[in-house]
Amino acid sequence: MSISQSLGSSGLALLLICVPAACSDAITPAPVPTTATQVGWQAVYFKPHEFASKGNGAMGVQPRLVAALDATRAAFGRPIRILSGYRDPAHNRRIGGAPKSRHVVGDAVDIDLSRYDNWARYALVWHLIDNGFTSFGTYGDRPNMLHADMRPRAAIWRHGGGRHPDWLRRALAEWRWEPIGGSPFR
Repeated sequence: MSISQSLGSSGLALLLICVPAACSDAITPAPVPTTATQVGWQAVYFKPHEFASKGNGAMGVQPRLVAALDATRAAFGRPIRILSGYRDPAHNRRIGGAPKSRHVVGDAVDIDLSRYDNWARYALVWHLIDNGFTSFGTYGDRPNMLHADMRPRAAIWRHGGGRHPDWLRRALAEWRWEPIGGSPFR
């Protein structure tokens, strides 16, 4: 087994561990960066703490999510309040998050909708799709929260039963948005 460590200009260490049988392309990254400097923060409208895990404070959010949400905010023209961004695995388990939550992957946000009327909610979803968000979730017991993520295969889900709100259904229909494998609405 070989071990090497390098220190980049950002001060972020990358630990490479190779086992001879699988050494060709195997890379095991160091722990998730914990500061905005380490992730190269570029957002105009958001601060790092808005995306940090509420568990251990790690900054495991993917830069493409931050860039897409920043572009969404610019196009939407109104503040976007993030309720949950990245979640470290221990925090995700503690709050009862899905075992394969996109929050743990770092490409998901839960957005507070309480300050928006239905027209603004529709416009927000429209801009999220336009900026690369592929999947959405709503909650029967939390009507003022929208989950949006950037998973490779589009998906939609509803927690707590009932139908998706009309503003979401209309925005997705106008985009001709459709998840892999079937009808987007129930």
